[in-house]
Amino acid sequence: MNATFTPYRIAALLLPAAILSAAPQAPTPSDDETYQGEAPERYAMVRALEGEVHIRKGDLDEVLSRGTPIAEGDVVESRGRGVLQLGDGTRIAFGGATRFTVAALFTDRKGEKQVLLRLEYGRLRVLLSGQSDARLRVDTPSGTATCFDKGSFTVEAERDKVVRLKVHTGRVTFQNERDEARISAGDRLTVYSPQDGLDRVRSFNTFDGDDFDRWSERAVVIRRGESWDRVPSEIRYYADELDDHGRWVHSDEYGWVWQPSGVAEDWRPYYRGRWAPYSGGMTWISDEPWAYVAYHHGRWHWSLGVGWFWIPGSHYSPAWVAWNHTPGYYGWAPLGYYNTPCHWGYGAWGGGYAWNVVSVNYINVVNVNTRIYSDAHVLRTFNGGTGSTTWTGGGRDLRAPWQRSPLLVSRTEFRNPAQIQTAFQRDVHRERMGAYERQAQAATGRAVIRREVRSAGPAEIRPGTPATGPSRTPFEDRNRLQPAERIQPRERTLESRPADRGREMAPERRVDPTPRERALEPRPKIDERRADPAPRERTVEPRPRTEERRIDPAPRERKYEPQPERRIEATPVPRERPIEPRPQVREERRPEPQPRPVEREYRPAPRPEPAREERRPEPRPEPRSEPAPSRPSGGGGREIRR
Repeated sequence: MNATFTPYRIAALLLPAAILSAAPQAPTPSDDETYQGEAPERYAMVRALEGEVHIRKGDLDEVLSRGTPIAEGDVVESRGRGVLQLGDGTRIAFGGATRFTVAALFTDRKGEKQVLLRLEYGRLRVLLSGQSDARLRVDTPSGTATCFDKGSFTVEAERDKVVRLKVHTGRVTFQNERDEARISAGDRLTVYSPQDGLDRVRSFNTFDGDDFDRWSERAVVIRRGESWDRVPSEIRYYADELDDHGRWVHSDEYGWVWQPSGVAEDWRPYYRGRWAPYSGGMTWISDEPWAYVAYHHGRWHWSLGVGWFWIPGSHYSPAWVAWNHTPGYYGWAPLGYYNTPCHWGYGAWGGGYAWNVVSVNYINVVNVNTRIYSDAHVLRTFNGGTGSTTWTGGGRDLRAPWQRSPLLVSRTEFRNPAQIQTAFQRDVHRERMGAYERQAQAATGRAVIRREVRSAGPAEIRPGTPATGPSRTPFEDRNRLQPAERIQPRERTLESRPADRGREMAPERRVDPTPRERALEPRPKIDERRADPAPRERTVEPRPRTEERRIDPAPRERKYEPQPERRIEATPVPRERPIEPRPQVREERRPEPQPRPVEREYRPAPRPEPAREERRPEPRPEPRSEPAPSRPSGGGGREIRR
């Protein structure tokens, strides 16, 4: 069959293909599901702050606070003093009348990491940590100071380009346009211009110093408390404030978690503070001493009877919150472990998401918590999960009814909050996020970390709601973040334990709060009655658990299946019940104490004493001298007897 292809017929044939190519493809994971933040070392934390200090981020100039993250390109101008904390443990103290720029944070330059600071004027005290594998470089108007290994030095630059370098520990290389010199600990160098010779090296007494030197020495000291081993290694230098303002507890589901202390009953995460429109997205800033690590790393969770607790995480984000909006209102809620808003049961939020809801015009106020609504009618709109999640035919939109990645807002939109609604549009958000990633990669080398997500299967549930099974993907790879020894015991109890695991579980059960003395006393007799191979039981005797020896005999399979559930659901009391009949052996031992013969030894001692007393009144034989009264013949003797 011959057919003629006219231009109209060709257009008709190509039209369906064009429609298919223009139509949206099959549902794929959105940016919210793949976003995992950024590398933590690409941001610095404010460790200490005294006096007035300003920070300039692009064209935004504001007062620096404890919770402000320091990024590459930020300019710090100080009239007071403070300390910056880097991710590798390096600390940088700055004094008054100081202006410097954080030019680079662990950028890869020619195969090595580098931290670059540009000191225009003022004074910096640098403590390079021994854990660092990067070189720290300070550029001044008259030359560059570089430290490769662990060391501490002070750089002071005056407005007339005079630079003074003091090396406290380690070695520092100084180089300018004319010369290069290596300064050792205890020496100082003075440079007057970029073309000046580097021959003015003198020694100095390391005990000499002014008030800033003494203050910075105390401020840059690294403390290693309980949080050092509880958080991922990437953020352990940010977490020492947690030890002084909360406590660590262990959760069977999340591992080690941290609870803040001294918070009010209506407190919740991302409540006390303010929002700032930084380049990486709406950034949460709070003056709470632990705010930086707890609001930019990890997730939160609320549990009945326990309250709020923080789950450590390594990746950085401007704020780990979910964003939503309704006509006239903006709202944000802390994200939980499984990347959904946290639930809590306080007040009007009872049984719903922990949305912090404010009017559109108050999203940019400093103390935003003073504008947060607690009206149940307003919160019900956010708890209902309005948004674009819909079911369409045989497929569905996998996007959650809220936005879980950073909300990118321009400075103009932030000054006019009604315009922020544009940032909630998914097309606009995707375009802005892509532009930010390209700009950050080109300017500083930063990259947004994303993870691969498999396409949803028919058995998965609606996004944004709690899930079970393999579809629950945590926010990070937790296998390397929490101690495996805390999780393995629980997994082993759920399995049918073979005989060779008895010894492995014994040391782990020592942690249980069961009494050891009761377990050790009845063991020898009970083992002789039940277990035939005595030598095996004797090898296990030093381990303070009679439960395992009792389980080793033949009825293992019957007893191990119910026991794991009892161990997880209840306290170890049910385990002690089968040991209760054993104390009968103790009752037999108790009536045999040895103090009894000791008492018998003391009893006969007082017996001879009363015997002596009885002998004393034996002057009765004296009346035997009755013939004496008989001597007188008169009755005088009879009267005496009476």
